[in-house]
Amino acid sequence: MRITYWLTCTKRAGRLTSCPSQISRAKPAVSGLKGRNRLEKRIPVSELRLGMYIHKLGGSWLDHPFMRSSFLLSDPQDLATIRECGIEDVWVDSAPAGPTARSAEPDSEKLPEASSAPSGLAGRKNGGAGSMADKVVRAKRICLAAKEQIRDLFQEARLGKAIDPNSTLPLVREIAASVERQPLALLSVARLKTHDDYTYLHSVAVCALMLALARQLGLDERQTRLAGFGGLMHDLGKAAMPLEVLNKPGKLTDAEFELIKRHPAAGAELLRAGGAEAQIQAIALHHHEKINGTGYPGRLTGDEIPLLARMGAICDVYDAVTSERAYKKAWDPAGTIHKMAQWEGHFDKRIFTAFVKTIGIYPVGSLVRLRSQRLAVVIEPGAESLLAPKVRAFFSLRSKEPIRMQTIDLAARGCKDSIAGPEDPEKWGFRNLDDLWMQ
Repeated sequence: MRITYWLTCTKRAGRLTSCPSQISRAKPAVSGLKGRNRLEKRIPVSELRLGMYIHKLGGSWLDHPFMRSSFLLSDPQDLATIRECGIEDVWVDSAPAGPTARSAEPDSEKLPEASSAPSGLAGRKNGGAGSMADKVVRAKRICLAAKEQIRDLFQEARLGKAIDPNSTLPLVREIAASVERQPLALLSVARLKTHDDYTYLHSVAVCALMLALARQLGLDERQTRLAGFGGLMHDLGKAAMPLEVLNKPGKLTDAEFELIKRHPAAGAELLRAGGAEAQIQAIALHHHEKINGTGYPGRLTGDEIPLLARMGAICDVYDAVTSERAYKKAWDPAGTIHKMAQWEGHFDKRIFTAFVKTIGIYPVGSLVRLRSQRLAVVIEPGAESLLAPKVRAFFSLRSKEPIRMQTIDLAARGCKDSIAGPEDPEKWGFRNLDDLWMQ
């Protein structure tokens, strides 16, 4: 039985207006529970017909023009868009076409102060220009443009050409504007990177995290700008690393790791040659240092590590471990915060506390257990409290079955529900929860 409960009310897939032609590997669609069989088959787009349920599009989530990778194909315009945008293959149900999902009756539990979930169409008229969905669409466009610009920058460095850090100033301004509108939109979208996108979108994510963290710390305009630039350029030295080592899908040997450890110094030198300010160079050089002196390359301790580099260390690690890589699965955002807090001597505690306030104890995309005995995914940070974000409940722990989606503002007056704690998506067999918070 395939699990399509969050699509019960969905009529169309959210689309972007652009139509990228460069398509890479697809990100898996959301699945249901471990042990439930889903019958899928891969077909060419020429065989795609209305009424089919698409589990996955043959392209990266960041490259194809849809807000989600899995949806019921019911709109002729969606079919035309898929055919026009260079998508070659899709994964669909192998079962005969039928109802999109079982009729999800409300769970017998009392639902506290909840509103019905939106249909999922990004930018729809009743969503409003300021809706989270609209900001996600804007963030996706920024990521698409940024990926190409950072790729070109790395390619120039790899070819031995002089780089001009100031050429990325418009990009940093665009990322800063997105962070100003809604920090979690860009940060959450940038986390959804494929292995092929990782190096470039990791730079974008760290830039956004640095800008948001700088705001939280109350840094002045100049320091904030330098933090953004440094985040975008922190891994430039990887352009000087052998591709077979940089892209190795498995664990590095000791010799390979020693080689990769040279990338901070290589990046700092590239930035120095390009005329970048000293503080930007310092972020590239020292973002792998640890407060207890066990980092590299300088084994610096405490305040010997420049402030912006201490910030960069936190932002770099968080995005790296919450991103899916060829050799590991992405960590759950909420679980990551908990683990990082336990790494004694790794990070500057004051800065890490500010970082948690920036992204929340339960970041967007986190799976949480509610006291009402439901599972929910965090869709927006809490405006007043780190412990009371907006969530989307979709599964009953009592019946062990999906329920009709409910969007709940845990900070709303009269709401009697709250988060009992984080949950590991792997424990429940959820392959990907991203479609839930993007609706």
